[in-house]
This record gives sequence, structure tokens and C-alpha cells, in this order.
Amino acid sequence: MTTPSHHSVENEELFGSIMNRFWEDQYFKVDIKETPQAYELFADLPGFTKEEITVEYAHDLLSISAAHEVTSETEGRYLRRERSTSSFQRQFTMQNIQEDAITAKLANGVLQLNLPKNSHDEPESRKIPIE
Repeated sequence: MTTPSHHSVENEELFGSIMNRFWEDQYFKVDIKETPQAYELFADLPGFTKEEITVEYAHDLLSISAAHEVTSETEGRYLRRERSTSSFQRQFTMQNIQEDAITAKLANGVLQLNLPKNSHDEPESRKIPIE
């Protein structure tokens, strides 16, 4: 005989596992590497073209979004359709970046961004004299 609480724990674990996989599927995987001169970002975006990807940087916020929509054909019918549309977005706070020197390229389903750091070192804090 199993107790009702045993079933609810199993259901919660199953539900939690399904929800975790759901949220994992809603974004793309990213690696960010820091060098002394720049940040390098690698984002897995297989199946997307460069026209379907938008990269923006403003106010220390890097935004990457990708939207893909499969056009419908006039002949045939689908027995299963899972690839009709997909869209993803990620945002990262990245400070001390030379906005006008950011470069991006897409190769083999991987978006690579190079975000050069500002050459001048800005102090992290500054003491303000009181008059």
C-alpha cells in the first residue's frame, strides 16, 4: 500500500522535470569567455540564418534574439509538424564595451560575437569630496 504523499512526490518530481525541460528548450546555450582585450560569446543557434538573428547592445545590455518561421507549402499535408515557428531571446549585462567595435559572425549554427573592452580603465569607484 502506498501513501498518497508518495504519489504526490512522484507527480511533483515528474512535473518539475517536465517544466525544467520546457524552460531549457525556450533558450539557446551560450558560452562567454573573457580575455584581457575582449569578451567572446558563442551561442548555439542551429537552423537559423543571419537574417533571422538580431543582436543589439545598449546601456550595458547585450540582447540576442532569433525568430524562425517555416513557410507553408501548397502541396501535401503534414502528419506531424514541430518546426513551424520558434523564437528565442537572451540578455546579458556587459559593461566596459566598445560599442562601435562589436563584431558578429554566424558559422555552422554558432553565433560568435567579439565584444572589445574599452581601452581606458574606468575606476570602479570614486571618492567624492564633501564641501
